[in-house]
Amino acid sequence: MNIKKYLACNETVRVMAVDATEMVQEIRKIHNLSNVATAALGRLVIVAAMIASTLKNEDDRLTLQIKGEGELGNLVVCANQKLHIKAYVSNPNVEIPLTKEGKLNVGGAVGAGTLTVIKDIGLKEPYIGTCELLTGEIGDDFAYYFNVSEQTPSVVSVGVLIGKDNSVSNAGGFIIQPLPECDEKTIDSLESINIKLPAMTELMSDNKTIDDIVKEATGDEEIKTIFEADAKIKCDCSSKRIENTIVALGKQDALNICDKQGKIEVACNFCNKKYTYSKEEVENLFKK
Repeated sequence: MNIKKYLACNETVRVMAVDATEMVQEIRKIHNLSNVATAALGRLVIVAAMIASTLKNEDDRLTLQIKGEGELGNLVVCANQKLHIKAYVSNPNVEIPLTKEGKLNVGGAVGAGTLTVIKDIGLKEPYIGTCELLTGEIGDDFAYYFNVSEQTPSVVSVGVLIGKDNSVSNAGGFIIQPLPECDEKTIDSLESINIKLPAMTELMSDNKTIDDIVKEATGDEEIKTIFEADAKIKCDCSSKRIENTIVALGKQDALNICDKQGKIEVACNFCNKKYTYSKEEVENLFKK
């Protein structure tokens, strides 16, 4: 996944943009996602990557959570300053009817609920911002979140296009945010341009580069690239973390599971890696 940040409109506007096609396809394979689950989780991953690109310190962490009342359940994406990203959705195999326009019904699959942004940036307590879901379409919801929770009017466009062969044809997005010195005329111009702008997947289907799309979305041919990096899917699960989870169950409950199954098998939600422990190994964990 290639992430870029720009300054536009005489350096009064910040833009983040990403081509996430390969990463969303990788997430689809990891979790064996249905089409609508791929579109929903993929959009959240795209937003997470762009926000993570603003993290400044090596230990900074970002978590995006959507708790929806729709069939997908909860969606969670975690990222860090190195742009290592992991993601999961509660119900990855959900299939629901298409919209009247014949498109994937992401809003219907997500449903009503809440969006939460957690930034652990080295303060005494993490920053936590929450808002109600506006549409469940992800892009609209984050535009609403930025405006309500962070008082930053923003244009958010994200999309995931699934091809006829059920692979990810393209996936990407951009976020446009005025800086404090941006004037009302520029803000009005950005709003006017983006109301008429085609969907992100349509723009990408026209073989336009991320640079081309940002120029079109800002109306500025002289955009300035200030950051470029690659993000990747990387889970930080480990035997130690899984062992701590088993110990947290309590000795008796852990051993009861072993008695029924002969072993304990724990799978990481984010990467599906399985960790298996025999009864003897479980007993040794508690002896430690």
